Amino acid sequence: MRKAALALLIVLLVSIPGCGGSHPESGLTAEQQYRLQLVAEIKAFEKELGFEETDNFKTYSDEMESYDYYFYTPKTTLPYSLDDPSLRYGTGKPESASIDLKEFDVFSYSIEAIAGVKTPITKSLLRAPLSRFIHLIFHEDWHEQIDSPLGIEEPAAEVVSYAAALLFVEEKFGRDSAVFKTLNDEFNKKLKESEIYQRYYDELSLLYSQFHSGELSEEETLSRKAKLLQAMGDDLKDLWGGKPPQLNNAFIAFQMTYLRHLPLMYQVFSATDYNLRETIDIFRLVPSQGVRFESVEELKRIEAEITDYLHAALANKEECLTEAQSL
Repeated sequence: MRKAALALLIVLLVSIPGCGGSHPESGLTAEQQYRLQLVAEIKAFEKELGFEETDNFKTYSDEMESYDYYFYTPKTTLPYSLDDPSLRYGTGKPESASIDLKEFDVFSYSIEAIAGVKTPITKSLLRAPLSRFIHLIFHEDWHEQIDSPLGIEEPAAEVVSYAAALLFVEEKFGRDSAVFKTLNDEFNKKLKESEIYQRYYDELSLLYSQFHSGELSEEETLSRKAKLLQAMGDDLKDLWGGKPPQLNNAFIAFQMTYLRHLPLMYQVFSATDYNLRETIDIFRLVPSQGVRFESVEELKRIEAEITDYLHAALANKEECLTEAQSL
């Protein structure tokens, strides 16, 4: 399964000698020590929400900067998500892989934290903006609460982690704090971002279908692709204030993993009247957990079973809320 293969690469990466050890806190600044103490508070808050305890973020490594990956796919192929084998990947920097940039769209990615391998707090996570630091810990710890395709886990993680981070920050720093406002703004923009990505994903998919069926030449296809990516970049700039530096097929497929089902996940959260504990209970009971798949068709079937379950939960919650409001 694609997810298992990605997990194996992560395990290999963090098994490099010297990358996973703890570090005496005495050598850290007061701000860095505060961040480490904050992890314990976040972990305690997770327990209140019903999270099972994880072994992530219990140590700090001053030798581990970040986790580096690269993803690549042909210039006229748009993979479904991170679970799609047509989105190839590796660890480290793409320069070491001898990828033909004339044939492939490449996206390189450095992440401050991962889940599932007793990941330490990295140097990059420790110096990340406070809002991202808090959000990432909730996000990565959520991955150990369910076992679904990444296209389900990631959007569920986004809803749970942003909602949890906002509750935690409101309690600790207040709604008027800069960190609360940053998280709230990001959460709202993520939902708008999902609409942009879905629209252009559909348009690009149609374009490549026309190319592969022989309706369009490669030259015309790549010309139209460039125009679509330009328009997409402009829309994202209007939303975020800047364009993604690596806007291509590999990056879009990566982002769709997080964004395709994000609106549905958020609708479930909304239907619970923004009750995060209840939302977590719904997400934790999604069907087909642990089911392995060997093809994109099987992956889509599993995702369909899960989204059908979520639509049913959504309808039930909306009906309950309507009845409650009428009393």
